[in-house]
Amino acid sequence: MADAVLTTQIENRDGIQLVHVSGPLDSMTHDQFKNLLDPMINQPNVHIVLDCENLTYVNSKGLALLGRYQRVTIQNLSFLGIAALNRRITKTIELLGMGKLVKLYPSVEEAMRAAAVL
Repeated sequence: MADAVLTTQIENRDGIQLVHVSGPLDSMTHDQFKNLLDPMINQPNVHIVLDCENLTYVNSKGLALLGRYQRVTIQNLSFLGIAALNRRITKTIELLGMGKLVKLYPSVEEAMRAAAVL
């Protein structure tokens, strides 16, 4: 199934790790995403922006992972910004009460500006 493929591309922009994510973050792709992000997230003073413009779906396991990553980056004095989520995913995050936990930004540019300040 073409829809079950998660693709990622990492770009370093002035010390900020911009991770472009495309496809679904679900049971089939969870481990792939986790294996990519875990080493980055666990570093101190890292600045990461997830470009989620082309993220098509996130299941509960993926949402829990994003929440965990947000907590870890705060503990490590790091930054994690989740940018350009589609309305459906953003609404799910808000309905679950996760809006207070994860840092959501309407655009990659806004997340990059916030990451540069810290």
